[in-house]
Amino acid sequence: MKNQLIRMLNVAAILVLVFGGREALGQEFKFKVEHEHLVKSCKGELIISPQGIEYQTENKDHAHKWGFTDIKMIRLESPKEVEIISYERSRKTLGTDREFEFKLVEGEVTKDVSDFLLTKVERPLSTSFVATEDKPSYELPVRHRHRFGACQGLLKVYADRVVYVSDKAENSRHWRWSDIRSISRTGPYQFGVTTYEPEFGGPSKTFNFDLKEQMDETVYDYLWSRVYKVRLPKSANENRLAGDSQR
Repeated sequence: MKNQLIRMLNVAAILVLVFGGREALGQEFKFKVEHEHLVKSCKGELIISPQGIEYQTENKDHAHKWGFTDIKMIRLESPKEVEIISYERSRKTLGTDREFEFKLVEGEVTKDVSDFLLTKVERPLSTSFVATEDKPSYELPVRHRHRFGACQGLLKVYADRVVYVSDKAENSRHWRWSDIRSISRTGPYQFGVTTYEPEFGGPSKTFNFDLKEQMDETVYDYLWSRVYKVRLPKSANENRLAGDSQR
């Protein structure tokens, strides 16, 4: 049974590599937004395109344009909010990374926007938009513990991602392997996913789950191998052979 499960996960991973990764070339999303400041705010247009993200406003001091490599993290945790964490340092918050918060005054962020950014952004992305139509290779009913309270949902394992589908949409998450900093277990019915999302009082946010069913050991091993991706360096002999083959 365990061998069959791991084969299924590996086959699914290969299919994603072969058929996945389609990009929406030339696609562009525009939103009328309000940019939150420490004091007051300004209004303008947020443009998400294959070249990056731009905020256009009559207040030129607050207009910004980012290539995707200029962005440390994007957070899409509500259909009405977009947050950009940049590599700029903020003098107002004692040298922390500068955050730009935008609230949509018209329309909504949709899953299409999230899917587009997942193909363009290599840095960690925090999104509450999850795909539920694909059949996962493995799933478990869980409780997600919050600092205050909790929510219920399903933890789903796919070949290219882990998804938490919550009964409260804003708490759902879609994690590519590169969005996960680490995973952990403190017992047979506990599982943790540490992300790159910033959290007050700590370097990053950990999602702690109470598992309602015990996780199969093979599944945890598979998750561990995908998150940590252990790669041994080539030996001197391998490097020499590679060089000889190119002559």
